[in-house]
Amino acid sequence: GPGEAGIGYVVENEGGHILLECGSGVTAKYLERYNLADLQGVIISHLHPDHSADLFPLGFAIQHSLMQGVRKEPVPLYLPPGGVDAFNTALDCFGGLQKHYAQAFTYQEYQAGVQISIGAWKVDFNRVHHGVNCHGVVMEGDKGQRLGYTADTKMGPELERFFQGVDLLLCEATVDSEEQAQSTNHLTAEEAGKLGEAAGVGHLVLTHFLPGTDGEMKGRLAARHFSGKISVAEADAVYPVGNK
Repeated sequence: GPGEAGIGYVVENEGGHILLECGSGVTAKYLERYNLADLQGVIISHLHPDHSADLFPLGFAIQHSLMQGVRKEPVPLYLPPGGVDAFNTALDCFGGLQKHYAQAFTYQEYQAGVQISIGAWKVDFNRVHHGVNCHGVVMEGDKGQRLGYTADTKMGPELERFFQGVDLLLCEATVDSEEQAQSTNHLTAEEAGKLGEAAGVGHLVLTHFLPGTDGEMKGRLAARHFSGKISVAEADAVYPVGNK
């Protein structure tokens, strides 16, 4: 809504932090609270602009931090398969900026079923159902704490398996009806509750709302199907992952 940023989450640990998604307005909000010297990587689930548009200002900020000595090396940027070429094509459209951004980022395309390590986290990916090359994420910390993130998706049979037993699930709950869910490839709040219950997650955090959404109503709808703790995501809120 007005004055708020798009999609972006900071996953913190003792040694630094990871930026999960970088939608419109995220970079300015991020720089208000975090130091680029501590940024261990950026993960993008898919290249829709509400999840990736602020990679452009973030790249400039990183480049300046390197010039000023705040950072000593580029930031790893993890993109879905085909994402590097797509991002470079966009950079070309903005005036041939590929060389500049190659100084700010090191690019890596992740693969479903192939675990990678970023800082203290082990990260797994699974393709979800959004009509584009979009991946959900499960991150496991050094104390065994597990964070799941659906990215944008409609319901699918493998989601329950992929997110099974995570301590916290960031789960999209964008639309209000099953008809809308099927036509837009998103979840309703009730579907989010069903997924959380079936996967046995510890804490369900509903997210990815349209402007004007009644968050309290989303929470009540999810609670019809989920028996655990439910939160409705808010800007600048902090949610612990597990208690380990």
